[in-house]
Amino acid sequence: MVGEESSGRLWWMGQFREDPGFMTLLHLHPHMDEYFFVIQGVLSVFIDDAWHDLKAGAFARVPRGIPHAQGNTGKDSVHFIGSGSPAGFEKFFIELNEITKRVPPGPQLGAEIAKIMPNYDTKPLGPPPKRT
Repeated sequence: MVGEESSGRLWWMGQFREDPGFMTLLHLHPHMDEYFFVIQGVLSVFIDDAWHDLKAGAFARVPRGIPHAQGNTGKDSVHFIGSGSPAGFEKFFIELNEITKRVPPGPQLGAEIAKIMPNYDTKPLGPPPKRT
């Protein structure tokens, strides 16, 4: 993971895997632009009131302040590079990892994650929109 220490607080970047069925809440980042580059699989991203399925090689930018959600609606894991500017959001993943070690999957896990989101320039807006 590249973060604020190595980027002069300008940006963060990491490699991620999302397994089938994983989905984020609908949320926005008031002060951070976010980027996705799909390496393998299909990453589904909700932006501009529509779902977009990004295949390997696709790149997407989510400007700050824009509601979005992302996840894996397919049958295979998706691997992608996630990045954002400015840095700081990378610390969310460290805290998220600690939470998932102590809280089992389910409603309590979602509530715990929603509690920490505001600490990382993230405003939860609700469940991800349904695909039509």
